[in-house]
Amino acid sequence: MSRFTPEFLEELRQRAPSVDVVGRKVVLKQRGRGDWWGLSPFVSEKTPSFHVLEDQGFYKCFSSQKSGDVVGFVMETEGLSFPEAVESLAREAGLPLPAADPQAAENAQRRAGAHEALDRARQWFAAQLMSDAGADARAYCKRRGLDRAAVERFGLGSAPARRGALKASLNAAGFKDENLVEAGLLKRPDDGGEPFDFFRGRLKIPVF
Repeated sequence: MSRFTPEFLEELRQRAPSVDVVGRKVVLKQRGRGDWWGLSPFVSEKTPSFHVLEDQGFYKCFSSQKSGDVVGFVMETEGLSFPEAVESLAREAGLPLPAADPQAAENAQRRAGAHEALDRARQWFAAQLMSDAGADARAYCKRRGLDRAAVERFGLGSAPARRGALKASLNAAGFKDENLVEAGLLKRPDDGGEPFDFFRGRLKIPVF
């Protein structure tokens, strides 16, 4: 079980800047304050679509739709599990690993699972906004003066009105209903029936 608390992971992200970690795999060029771009490490391309937001410690690949933080990037590019990626980055940053604590490890694992589910949901909402189903939400953004650059920078997304669209996607990715309910992504009806998407028919604004 994971023994990494959110506090430890936050310190790790501070000590392992996204531009430095990603820069080992991707040649990045700065286009603005805190904005870096390069060719995707996931697909072959000629025009850079790989974006790193330095101040948020977050990357987004518009060609492959992959995104995440430095831990996720190391997992994707080096084929490591979450604990392996954390341990690798911690060693490089000179950050001592926390001692094992069964109860703390169980709690941390639950939180890590919730964070992973939320990140997957954020990616899915962002993809929905750019799909045909997100046309109304994109029109709403335009009316509010939000251009595509702002939408992409802040990771906005769209939750479809369908009752089980997110649930089906995350279930297919291996997430269990009880974890998604705990993360606040699904709601279980009072009669104990099948959980359903908590967010439906609205624009989504992630909090990093």
